[in-house]
Amino acid sequence: MIASDCKNSIPMQIVILGAGYAGLRAAIDLDRLLRQRGRDDEVTLVDQHNYHQLVQVVHLAATAAIPDKKAIYDLAPLLSNSKVRLVQGRANLIDPLERRVVFADGNSLTYDRLAITLGAETAYVGVPGAREHTLPLHTFAHALRLRDHVIAQFAAAAKERDTKQQRILQTTAIVGGGYTGCQLAGELVTWADDLCRESGAPRAEVRVALIERTNYLLPQFGDWATQAAELVLDRQGVSVYRNTLVEAVEPQMLHIQGGRVLRAGSIVWAAGIAGPELLAQSGLAVEEHGRVMVDRYLRVQDQALIFAAGDCAAVPNSPDPGTVPATASYAMRQGAHLATTLLAEVEGRAPRPYEPLKLGELVSLGPHYAVGNPLGLPMTGYPALWMKKGVEQYYRSILEDGT
Repeated sequence: MIASDCKNSIPMQIVILGAGYAGLRAAIDLDRLLRQRGRDDEVTLVDQHNYHQLVQVVHLAATAAIPDKKAIYDLAPLLSNSKVRLVQGRANLIDPLERRVVFADGNSLTYDRLAITLGAETAYVGVPGAREHTLPLHTFAHALRLRDHVIAQFAAAAKERDTKQQRILQTTAIVGGGYTGCQLAGELVTWADDLCRESGAPRAEVRVALIERTNYLLPQFGDWATQAAELVLDRQGVSVYRNTLVEAVEPQMLHIQGGRVLRAGSIVWAAGIAGPELLAQSGLAVEEHGRVMVDRYLRVQDQALIFAAGDCAAVPNSPDPGTVPATASYAMRQGAHLATTLLAEVEGRAPRPYEPLKLGELVSLGPHYAVGNPLGLPMTGYPALWMKKGVEQYYRSILEDGT
């Protein structure tokens, strides 16, 4: 279709739900592609916040390792050079029959094509008391709440005269030995030095426990990463418990399988993620973890006009079995692909399938160590940390230079 034909067609309304890695990338790329072709189709980006959060560094914000402003970017400046319309609101329901999104305030937004990039929510996997008595760490808001909570616990410990109670207040238990749990554990033991110096709490009573129900830490990497991560964390003072199942949670108390009890002033739940509840509530096809099911074109199952990407979507890991890992790097690349798919939709062309680009992942274990598998090659120590920091800076430069 040539540009003159575009001017005579009815512009499409394309709505993208969620301004995370996939959604922001899709919105900006699609807007650029549409303008290059002289099209007037409208791209609307919706998010409950007015900022884009850097999920890969929330553990740093939670431990005061970076200033708050380094974990988020205001959306308005990021979109200032585009025609993307920004709408702040919390989606409560998707109505495929009426082709509209209903918001918490009762307002709604209609669409011709919809892209769901809402990210994920914390999965409590039915553990009694986990939702009520633990602190999740999946968003910027979670990070601030966790940081303030830990600071308050150490301040209380400084005033406490009972040694046993001091130890409880200064104990942080992290449930989940994946990316989030391991990264947080490594930063917490370093932060504890500053917390004790600033609050006056005794450093000797600090405890950090990492609890994983399976036999593996960082299972995405394989056996070698479990051994490397456990060795590094143990050297830093983290107590690692593998094959340890949490059966229930009470205030400042974890009930462990076998009748054991672990008391901790701060309990962090990092035991997995699930798709937002509104996906299933909207009648969309979801898998066991609540993520919406998509085909290799990122089109939602049984929905001709709805697409999805990022952590909220179960994206086929073709040609390998299973689904693509829920990480920022995959989400960004899916967002870029989603933009080309939506462009094909508005131009009436067949889209090309999404093919996962497996570049590997990197995970920090405190400020001086990391593990990863860039390009499939096992890597540990400072080289991995240097590479991880380089990837983070690369993404910041993209945002700051005007995506």
